[in-house]
Amino acid sequence: MKIFIILTVLVFSVYAAQIDEFASDVSYERDYNKALQMAQEQNKVLMLVLVGDYCPWCKKFERKTLKSQEVRDEISKNFVPLVIDKYKDKGSYPEEFYAPVIPAVYFIDPKTEKSLLETVAYMKKDEFLENADDALSLCSKGLK
Repeated sequence: MKIFIILTVLVFSVYAAQIDEFASDVSYERDYNKALQMAQEQNKVLMLVLVGDYCPWCKKFERKTLKSQEVRDEISKNFVPLVIDKYKDKGSYPEEFYAPVIPAVYFIDPKTEKSLLETVAYMKKDEFLENADDALSLCSKGLK
């Protein structure tokens, strides 16, 4: 029984480290309140990416879409990115952003804390960039 508990703790520790590693690799925030404050100060849209380390589609989305240089450039120019684990970080971000399906991306107006645009499921790079542009156009009047 002790071995089972130790193995379970180790497995969950490895999963938590994976999201932290991804966030570090692509310069995403991990704290909702800090990211919101940064978005308000920088007049940028807050981009909340909701994932789970156990989710294969989330991993594919991170690896193939969010890590692509074109997407990284767009995000750093126009957004304050935040990555949240749907279950492990529950309670550390507003309930209205609890998505039933992951990966999910919420583009949030930092002034109102309301979602401008929500996407659910894996997206290829081009589709993601279209959604990012749509979110910017929805919020452009309020932020600039």
